[in-house]
Amino acid sequence: MVDHIEFLVEGASMKEALNLLLPGILPDDVGFEVFDLGSKSQFLKKWPNRMRGYATWLPHVNRAVVGVIDADQDDCRGLRNELADAARDAGLTVCSPSGNRRGQVLPRIAVEMLEAWYFGDVAALAAAYGPSLARLGIGSGCRRPDEIRDPARRLGGLLKGKHGAGLNKIQLARDVAGQMDIDRNTSPSFCRLRDGVRFLTTDQENHASSN
Repeated sequence: MVDHIEFLVEGASMKEALNLLLPGILPDDVGFEVFDLGSKSQFLKKWPNRMRGYATWLPHVNRAVVGVIDADQDDCRGLRNELADAARDAGLTVCSPSGNRRGQVLPRIAVEMLEAWYFGDVAALAAAYGPSLARLGIGSGCRRPDEIRDPARRLGGLLKGKHGAGLNKIQLARDVAGQMDIDRNTSPSFCRLRDGVRFLTTDQENHASSN
C-alpha cells in the first residue's frame, strides 16, 4: 500500500478541486501533493519527462503518481494510452484497477472536463449557488454528466451573474468541490478517479480477499 501520492494535473482549477476533494478520498495516513503542469498541451509535453524523473526513485519507495487531464474532444482511450505508454517507456508500472493490477502510475481522464464532475453532484452546486440548481438532476440534459457538451460553458450560463465577468473556474472549484459528496457523484469519470485512488491505497491482500 502506498503512503503518499503525487497528483500531476492540468490547470489550476483541477489542482484547487483535488486539494479539496482528496482528503475525503484518501485514508488519513496517506499524504498527497498536487502539481499543476499547466495547459493541456503543456501537460502532455511535460508528462514523459516527469515519468523519466520518477523512474529514478519511485520504485524504491511506497509512493504512486496519478495523472489527471481533461478529455475535451479527444478520444479518452487514446489519451489514457498516451499517458500509460509514456510511463511504461520510462520503466514504470501502470495501475489498472479494473484488471486488479497494481502499479506506480495511474492515468485518469476527466470527461469531458473537470466541470462535468460538478454536474455529477447537483446538491453541491445547489449548496454553493442556490436551491434552484438542485433541479438540474431531474432534467435539462444533466443527468449524464460526462455526456454534457462543454460543461464549463453550460455552467457559465447557469451561473451568469454569480462570477462577475465570465466563469471563474478556480472560484468555482473552491465553491463547489468542498461541498461535494464523494460517494454520491454520478460522473463516471469522477468515480473512476475516486475508485482508482482508493485502489492504490488499499492493502493488496485485503483487497484480494474482498473480491
